[in-house]
Amino acid sequence: MVVGVARFIIRRLAVTGPKVPTAELLLADGLNIIWGASNTGKSFTVKLLDFLSGAKPKMLPNINERQGYEKAWLDLILPKSGQVTLVRALAGGSFGLYDHWVQPGTEEKATRTLSPEHKGKDNLSAFLLAEIGIADKSIARTQNGAKAAFSLRHFVPYLFTEETDMMGEWSPIRISDFNSDTLDKNVLKFITTGVDDSAVIETPSIDAQKSINSGKIQMVDEMLASAEQELNREYPEPADLESQLARLDKASDELHSRLIERQNELDQLRHDRRFIVDSMSKTQERQTELVLALERFALLKSIYDSDVERLSSLEEGGAALMATANRPCPLCGADPEHQKHAHGLEEVEQAQRAVRAEIAKIELERSDLMKATSSLRVEQEGLARRAERLESDLQSVDGRIAEVRPRETAIRSSYEEIARTRDNVRVGLSLAKRVEALRQRKGELDSFKASKVSKSEINVGVGGVVGHELAMAVQSVLRAWRFPGDPSVSFDDASHDILVNGKDRRSNGKGVRALLNAAFKIGLLDYCRQKELPHPGVLVLDSPLLTYRQGQKSRHGELSEDEKAIKASGVKERFFVYLKEKSAEAQFIIIENDPPPDSAADYATIYSFVGNEGEEGRKGFF
Repeated sequence: MVVGVARFIIRRLAVTGPKVPTAELLLADGLNIIWGASNTGKSFTVKLLDFLSGAKPKMLPNINERQGYEKAWLDLILPKSGQVTLVRALAGGSFGLYDHWVQPGTEEKATRTLSPEHKGKDNLSAFLLAEIGIADKSIARTQNGAKAAFSLRHFVPYLFTEETDMMGEWSPIRISDFNSDTLDKNVLKFITTGVDDSAVIETPSIDAQKSINSGKIQMVDEMLASAEQELNREYPEPADLESQLARLDKASDELHSRLIERQNELDQLRHDRRFIVDSMSKTQERQTELVLALERFALLKSIYDSDVERLSSLEEGGAALMATANRPCPLCGADPEHQKHAHGLEEVEQAQRAVRAEIAKIELERSDLMKATSSLRVEQEGLARRAERLESDLQSVDGRIAEVRPRETAIRSSYEEIARTRDNVRVGLSLAKRVEALRQRKGELDSFKASKVSKSEINVGVGGVVGHELAMAVQSVLRAWRFPGDPSVSFDDASHDILVNGKDRRSNGKGVRALLNAAFKIGLLDYCRQKELPHPGVLVLDSPLLTYRQGQKSRHGELSEDEKAIKASGVKERFFVYLKEKSAEAQFIIIENDPPPDSAADYATIYSFVGNEGEEGRKGFF
């Protein structure tokens, strides 16, 4: 394998059943040749590969030999996923994918399930195309740009060519009888350029335009009938809605102005009330503080009074003691001036002086206390009067609020009622305008004329430089085979087929058409490799060397003159040698009725199907 070439390699093709032996083919990386008698399963091999690439089960022949078989298996080597195995029931349905090789008939559960349709996330086509770097591509299938997603089924005709298609007169690019010529050509364009049609803007066909317009008319009719019914039911006089709205707008503006005035008045009253309530709260707090202060001052005054009373008693006792001290001695009768002992009179006088000083001090403090108490009582009286005024003001404001609020509520209610009525009228006007717009739209749709789509709306297929380069690639193949007549190949833009020396491929005999078809497919593979374009790198060709048939024994009849010229030219051996030289870039599986050259055994894996009458070798695929 050439390093860097992203390609598929088929390692094993097998079918299994519960009570039948496994039928399988082990294939080499490069050139594989399967040849032998008719009805031995050679063509079944091609169809089985097609089936395992997503073809519908009806495309798989229900031959007798396959009775008892139920599953088909395909071992692959992929560029990204490496070794994988695909399994599918012969009855059809989804694929099982193993992320490694497994033995055919294994009971191991598949790693993933892949849909055969190119839809959704997990499908075989997207999985395999992603392996060669192709994802989310679109192909224009019509002249007006209608697109289809590029799938593996679009690539299959360039990978597997059955005998009928190989010798057919139609172009090698034909994908199926059900696809348009535009799609076939645009698929070739994508394969040879790598540029898809995602950027193409679709222009609907005349029938599609008419169908779309008809659908729009039906939808508009339904919408118009519904809107008219609602308008007639809810608004019996729709013509008067404009004047109603004007009157409601004027009334609404007036009520809005009055509502703002009442709201402002209420806001001011509420502001005044909050101020009065705050003032009352502060006044009550101060009154409480004064009551507590007066209580404390009264207690302090009682303390002062008690202290003065106690000190006055002490003073009186000292005075009595002093009076007694100035009398004759009761013991000796001596006069006071003749007595020698003072009996502590100095201490008594000193204590008496101290008591009088303390009483004076307390009297001064009690005087200050009385002044403070008098001041607080005056403040208390003032606060009481303020509290009365605030209470009166609060009652006045509350009365005013109670008087203004109902008027504001009434105005607001009237304003909201008018607003609801006005909104309803506006809905009616909107509905009337909608009815008018729908009628206008219906008129436009009724007068619609489909635009004719030009046949040259988009460029279709390959042309110019790309077509010439592809023709040169095919020419190189033919010259390597030494195709008779020094072939000069050109590309036919109309049919997207090749011309050899100016001669249309379909104008040749069956064998020559088959050989040129093979050259086209191989040339396309070479072209993709030269341009580094994605290609799976698998080529299965059924009967490309039909010109080498035995005319008298073959069901395809005698050889035409151009077939005889090919047969005599020695193309057959050079055909296989060329594929051997290209086997590093691709895997080839060639199906033939006649044996390959003896030298092919040196470089190819060869299977010989001898049929039921053969004595040596393999009977057939089964």
